[in-house]
Amino acid sequence: MDISQYTGIRIADVLSGRFRDVYKACWDYMHCAFGENVEFERVSRQILLCRETEAYLYQEPDQPVRYVFRSRPVLEQVVGEVTAKACNDRERVLAILRFVRDLYLKVDGEDYFYGGTEEDLIKKGEWFCERVSRLMVALCEVAGYHGRIVFHVTAGHLTSEIFFDGRWAYIDPRCGLFYVNDANQFLSVRDVMQNREVIYQQPKWVEAYHSPYWSYAFRQHRNYHFCLNPSEIQCYGPYSLMDYDQYHFNWRSRRKALIDCETIHNKYVELGKMALIE
Repeated sequence: MDISQYTGIRIADVLSGRFRDVYKACWDYMHCAFGENVEFERVSRQILLCRETEAYLYQEPDQPVRYVFRSRPVLEQVVGEVTAKACNDRERVLAILRFVRDLYLKVDGEDYFYGGTEEDLIKKGEWFCERVSRLMVALCEVAGYHGRIVFHVTAGHLTSEIFFDGRWAYIDPRCGLFYVNDANQFLSVRDVMQNREVIYQQPKWVEAYHSPYWSYAFRQHRNYHFCLNPSEIQCYGPYSLMDYDQYHFNWRSRRKALIDCETIHNKYVELGKMALIE
C-alpha cells in the first residue's frame, strides 16, 4: 500500500476545514519549538489513522524487532534492571511503563532542555510527552517489542502503542494510562475510540498505574473528550533505535523555545480547542 499521501505534511491535504488548520498549526509549532531535531523529524514520518490506512496500521508486525543486541548497552542495562522481576510480556511492558512514568520525579524544572538521546532522557529525568513516548518505544524495542509513537494532534499530546500478547496496546507513559476490556486484554487507540465508555469502566488495578501528578478523573475527561475522541487526528509514528543516524539529538532550551514560539503555540492551542467541540 502506498501510504505517502497519508504521511507527514501531506496529511494536511487529506484533512479539511478546522482539522486541516490545526494540523498545519501543529506542524508549524513543532518545527518552531524543536527545529531540525528528532522530535520534529519524527513528525515527517507519522501516518494518519483513517479508513484507508486502518488495516495497514493495525496489522500484526511481520518482521522481527530491529534492535541489535549491544548497540545501546546503557539502555539494555536499564531494561534488564527494570524488568528483572517480570514473568511475562505484560509484566515487562508495565514495568517499563512505571519506570518511564516516574522519571519526572528527577526534574527540577529550572534548566530544562528539549532533545537528547534516550540515555540523556533517563539521566535528566524526562517527563514531557514528546520524549517519554519516544523513550517508552525505545526501551520496549530493547526488550523485544514493536512499538510506535501516537500523536493526538488536536489535543497536543503524544503517547505510544506497544505490540504484545498478539495485539497493539495503547500506553501513555507520561500519565501511566492504559485500558483493558472485560477479558483483561489491553486495548489499542482504535479500540478505545470505538468504545470510549471503557475509559470510565476500568478495574482498580489499572487505575493504580496512573501518575499521581494529575487526578485520574482529569485524565479520564481529557481522554474521553480529546485524546481518544473519535474525531481526533491520530497519527502513528514509527521509531527505532536502529535509525539513530537519521535523526538529530541536539539540545534546546525550553525557556527559549517558549519565547520564540509563543504566537504559533497559542494559535495551535486555540485551533485545537475548537476542533473537537462536540
